[in-house]
Amino acid sequence: MNIYNPKVSVMIITYNQKHLIAETIESVLSQDYENLEIVVADDASTDGTQEVILDFQQKYPRVVVPVLNEKNLGITGNSNAAFSACTGDLIAVLGGDDLFLPGKIKAQVEQFKDPQVVLSYHPVDIFNHADGKVLFRTNTTEKEKIHNVEDLIAKGGIPGASSVMVRRSACPQHGFDPLFPVVSDWIFYIEVALQGEIRELPGVYGKYRKHGLGASDRTFELLEESLLTVDLISQRYIGNQSIQHACEKGGYRYLLGELFRQVVKKNRANVEALYPMFLKYSSGTKRSVTRVAFFLLRNPLIFGLVSRTLPNLKNALKRNV
Repeated sequence: MNIYNPKVSVMIITYNQKHLIAETIESVLSQDYENLEIVVADDASTDGTQEVILDFQQKYPRVVVPVLNEKNLGITGNSNAAFSACTGDLIAVLGGDDLFLPGKIKAQVEQFKDPQVVLSYHPVDIFNHADGKVLFRTNTTEKEKIHNVEDLIAKGGIPGASSVMVRRSACPQHGFDPLFPVVSDWIFYIEVALQGEIRELPGVYGKYRKHGLGASDRTFELLEESLLTVDLISQRYIGNQSIQHACEKGGYRYLLGELFRQVVKKNRANVEALYPMFLKYSSGTKRSVTRVAFFLLRNPLIFGLVSRTLPNLKNALKRNV
């Protein structure tokens, strides 16, 4: 009887995370799956992160594979340095400050017994670094779940860097697209998902750390780069109507999230800057509703009321919009 036991590469990217990287690596070493390598790519850290990685490599020479960049390559460049060093049949992605929970790899590998599955994900707990408090659990309602590539586009990607495992043979040869210096993971997962099926693993198997220093906290700054994802996919699959619809929906939904953040921050200039972008990703009734919504938000009294009300609705909106 053949036992399904593919090699798994856990791809960790890190930069100046000396105080966190050991906990991240330990969360992988404690997994109950043996056919495993841990590729840790450091992007020329200056705080001693590389020394921590090398210490783990000395202790676990058959498991830990250091990739130490001599110069800073940025998030996408470092992701490709890690990706290129992976030798596994399956690749699990993990941020240098995030955590795997027990049983994650073994449970997720089981989903790839089906040769049609190219991408697996699971819910994660998003927690506050300062006190460890869980702020939000992803993918707990049907509306949040991702069943196919159209969902992956329309719903703005998969939350939580500790969630995804992909089949190496389905990955694009170029790895993470260098057109996206920071937010290259979304288009990477789309390109993988176009090759087969997406499968959700029930249960919480990862923790995503919020500390105000990651790309998820720089969303307005990275908005143009993020929207380039749906623009490029739309151009590449111009004859595919379901993809076209998903791209329009995904761009609009991504902007809704940014509108929420900017209204809560009371940044009226940034809110106004979003208006032409909303028009680009809307048509028909949705465009008419958008025009009315922005007209109302230009009223200082309405803007103030909305900015005070929205924080109380954050989790409900995340799950239902």
